[in-house]
Amino acid sequence: MGKIDAKKLYLQFKKGDRAYKEEIHCPMILEVMNTAGTMTAFCMKAQISDALFYKWTSKYKVFARCYAFGKILSKANWEQEGEDGKEEEFFNFDYWRLTGAQRYGVGKNRVRFGIEAKSNPYEQYKQLVDLANSEEFSASEIKQLMESINVGIRAYESFKMQAEVDKVKEDVKRMGVHSANNSNSIEKAAKTD
Repeated sequence: MGKIDAKKLYLQFKKGDRAYKEEIHCPMILEVMNTAGTMTAFCMKAQISDALFYKWTSKYKVFARCYAFGKILSKANWEQEGEDGKEEEFFNFDYWRLTGAQRYGVGKNRVRFGIEAKSNPYEQYKQLVDLANSEEFSASEIKQLMESINVGIRAYESFKMQAEVDKVKEDVKRMGVHSANNSNSIEKAAKTD
């Protein structure tokens, strides 16, 4: 780790968040991810917090795309390091493998798929079927995913139905206020709920 000027950093942080500048920060994230390979290294170079970094990735689409590609560069460099090191006598394979697990999830049994989290369960189900047609999943994996979405669909339908029931109850109350003739039948209906 390099030497820092703590006073200078303190004064900069005291001023508030550093302004995002696409022409500076987009090339910087690509360069840092290609050489150092981590978001932390970028934050140190840009002198920003990780919270501000994630704010930038959610707010600035070009920066987010540069970071996404930077992760690809970083992983490609890591893979090349393994290829180059496998013939070396003193290559630290355990450290290399641990780095891959921590940074890239290598060796972890996880699946990433492009289902929009904010979609309703019906749309997610369709997205999953489309994904299953374009990817290689085992029958067991597809069954588990489908069952999970089916549970989500049932919960979604229950909440929608409850909202409709609540709306009907509210409409019945409003009708009772505006119509004195129906007040007896409305009171009877309310008692049966």
